[in-house]
Amino acid sequence: MALIKLLLSTSLFLAGLDTVHAACEPEISFPVPNYGKHTLREPLSDITKNLDSLINAGDFAKTSFSLEISSSSKTLYTKYHTDKSLGGSPINGSSVYRIASGTKLFTALGILKQEALGKLNLDDEVTTYVSSLSTGSSKISWKGITIRSLLAHAGGLPDNFGDEDLLLTLADPSIIGLPPATAAQLHDLPKCGLYSNWTNSCTTADLNHDLHQVNPVFAPQKETSYSNVGFNILGEILSNVTGLKYEDYISTSILNPLGMKDSTFEVPDNSVAANAGSGSYWDFDLAVGIPSGGMYSSSSDMMKFLRWTLKNHDKITPTINWFQPSAWNSGSHSLLGSPWEIFRSTEILPNTRRPVTFYTKGGGLEGYYSYSIIIPQYDLVIFMSVAGELAGLSNLYTKVLNPLVIAAESEAQRQLKDNYGGVYVSTDKKLNSSITFSHTDARALHITSWVSNSTEVLAALGSFVSQKAGTTGDLYFQLMPTFRTKRSSDGRIGDIWRFINVIDDYDHPINATTVWNDYCVVNIDPISYANVPVNELVFWRSANGSNSGVDEVTLSAFRVTLHRS
Repeated sequence: MALIKLLLSTSLFLAGLDTVHAACEPEISFPVPNYGKHTLREPLSDITKNLDSLINAGDFAKTSFSLEISSSSKTLYTKYHTDKSLGGSPINGSSVYRIASGTKLFTALGILKQEALGKLNLDDEVTTYVSSLSTGSSKISWKGITIRSLLAHAGGLPDNFGDEDLLLTLADPSIIGLPPATAAQLHDLPKCGLYSNWTNSCTTADLNHDLHQVNPVFAPQKETSYSNVGFNILGEILSNVTGLKYEDYISTSILNPLGMKDSTFEVPDNSVAANAGSGSYWDFDLAVGIPSGGMYSSSSDMMKFLRWTLKNHDKITPTINWFQPSAWNSGSHSLLGSPWEIFRSTEILPNTRRPVTFYTKGGGLEGYYSYSIIIPQYDLVIFMSVAGELAGLSNLYTKVLNPLVIAAESEAQRQLKDNYGGVYVSTDKKLNSSITFSHTDARALHITSWVSNSTEVLAALGSFVSQKAGTTGDLYFQLMPTFRTKRSSDGRIGDIWRFINVIDDYDHPINATTVWNDYCVVNIDPISYANVPVNELVFWRSANGSNSGVDEVTLSAFRVTLHRS
C-alpha cells in the first residue's frame, strides 16, 4: 500500500518548514452514500450465507441473537436467530435483551441534554451536584473530578461497587495467595449487594459512603480506567438536577420521544425476553448500578436511538460534539469518547490506507452481550445482541463488520465517480479553461488536468509544491467534501468542496524511514486569494437537486464556472 503524505501548512499547500513523512490520507473523501432498496443486496446476501454457515456449524449453539443494520434513515438488513434449547419466544426485532453497559449511552445523553439546558456544566466538579461526596474524610481526592472526566472514565474512580469481591466469591482466597481478611476490613465492608448475599439492594447513600473508604485507581485526569461507579454518580447527578428518579428522567426525555416502547428499566414480561437460559442476570436488580448498566431494550428500539444519534451527535449541545474523542484508551488505535469506545484503523480497506472510524459501545451481564456501532463516514449504524452462551459473539462481529464496510466503501466510491467525476469546461469559447476530476479507489476523486485561461495550473502547483516539500514522491490533488452548501440566485444547491495536495511515496521508500510516518497535522484552509480560498470548489446540482444531477463546478478563487461535458 502506498505511503501517503498530506502536505498542508500556512504556505501554499506546503509542509515546507519540515518535510514530515506521514500516512495522512484524509478520512473524508466522499459524501455519505445513498442506499437504495437493492444497493447492498449482494454483500448483505453474503453476510446471511456466512451467518447461516456458522449457525449450521454449531457456532451459535445455546445462543440466540438479533442483528440489525441501518442507514440514518432506514433499515437495510435484519437477521434473527433463535436457539430452541434456550426456550422462550422466537427472536424478532422486538425481543428484549439486557443491554448492560449500553445504558451508559443514555446516561451520557441525559447529561448532555441537561448541559444544553444550562442546568449543569460539564467542567463542574461532581461534588457541586453530589455534596455528600465531599463531606468527611475520603481516600479519593474529589477536587478535579468533573462531569466531563466521568463521561470519559478519566476520574480515576474504582470500577464496581457492591457486586465484585473475591472475599465472597472465592471459597478459599488462599488458593491464589490472599491472606485472611482482618476484623477491621470485615467491619468496613458494605452491608448491601453481594456483601448481603443480595438481600439488601445498594442505594446511592451506600455508594457515597463506600467511596469514602476505597482507594482511587488514578489521580483525576491522569489516566483512563473503566468505571461503572463513575456513571452511577452521573445518574445521581441527573436525579439531583432534574428532581426525578434517574429512570423516569431517561424515559421521559429520551425513550418516550424516540418511540422506544420496548425499552425499560423494569424487568419485562418473559414473553418478550430473549431467553438466555438458567443462570442469566435477566431479572437481576442492579439498584444503584442502574445508570451504568440497568436498561432493557430490543434491536428495533436501539436502531431508533442509534439513527437519532448519527443524525444529531453534533447538535445536542454547542459545548461538545458527542463523537469527539475525550481520552486515549489502551492501544494505538483506541480512544474513549463520552463514553463511546472509538476504534480507528487503516487496515480495513483493501485499496487505500484511509482510516475508518467506529464509534462503539459494548455491554455485558451474565447471559447477555450487546454492541452498538456507528460508522458516520458510511452513514451506517449496527446493533447486535446475543443471549445465552457468548462464544459466537466474535464471529458475529467479524463476519458482519468487515464485509459491510468494504461493500459500503465500494458503493460510496462508485457514487463519487458517477456523481462528480469527468471533464468540466468553460462554455465561453474565448476562455480556455477546463478541469478534469478522475477517480480511483486509492486516490478517490482527484484532479488530473487543470487549465485556467490557458495556464496549466496543475503543472505549476505541482512543481511548486514538490520543490518546497523536498520530495520526489508522486504528487496529486485530492478532493474532499466540507458538508456545507450554498444556494445560487436561481435556487440551485451547491456542494462546497476543498482540494488538498497529497504525496504518494510508494516508489520512494527513502522518504519513509522514520517513526514519524504517521504524524499528521492537517490544515484544509492554507491560503486565500482576494480573501477567497484558493482550494475551494462548488459543485452545482441541477434544478431537481439530486446528486446525480451535478452539472457544473465553480472554482471560487478563479471566478469561473465550468460545465460538465
